[in-house]
Amino acid sequence: MVWSVFSVSLVHDDWSTLTSGFSGIDVHVISSTPVPGRDRIIAMVRVSSSNAKSLKEFLNNVRLFHNIRNLEIIDSHSFKGKSIALVNLFTNFKGSITELVVLSDSYKYDERMYGGMEHWLILTSMRPSDLLDELKERADVKSFKWFNTNDAVSRVRKVALTSREVEVLEKAYELGYFNWPKDISLSELAKVLGVSKATLTQELRSIVRKLALREVTRIREYNALARLFE
Repeated sequence: MVWSVFSVSLVHDDWSTLTSGFSGIDVHVISSTPVPGRDRIIAMVRVSSSNAKSLKEFLNNVRLFHNIRNLEIIDSHSFKGKSIALVNLFTNFKGSITELVVLSDSYKYDERMYGGMEHWLILTSMRPSDLLDELKERADVKSFKWFNTNDAVSRVRKVALTSREVEVLEKAYELGYFNWPKDISLSELAKVLGVSKATLTQELRSIVRKLALREVTRIREYNALARLFE
């Protein structure tokens, strides 16, 4: 099974469109859970703005939006110059992006709303093109990209150390070969491991190359995922 992290920005008939009319409004959906047996989603969202009046006006507009069934402000406070409200709200499940995600056996990583758009990060086993087609039936998709997690696993496997390399690395570390100054020379370490100096040199080069490549791969994959949140 191939898993992908799918990032998509879209617009559809939802209260998220209200963020287009309020400069500086940022919404982070902390959780959204369908209510069993009812056409409802209960969501907890964090709404922030640099302007307290604008935040209050925005929430009043959300409360009156056609697909909002109930809105309750749990907490409000200021932090680092921003006004923040923690809100519980009930909205429609049917026809929502959440419904699509749930029914396609996908999982939501993150959901944010600003500038009139929703920005989703979804973990899915569907082909990204198929998920994209379904999203386009419900919303106006503005942009999208995906990251194949299986590709990352495959690349990591290529830099995995063999059992022999693990043995050499552990022994070299334990005996202080990597200390400065070294507690044991290359020749002495070779004798301990029962190999020639030339053989040990090749083994250590292979280990260092794999460890370096592993770190570079990790950094690249982290940066790729970080760009999906942008």
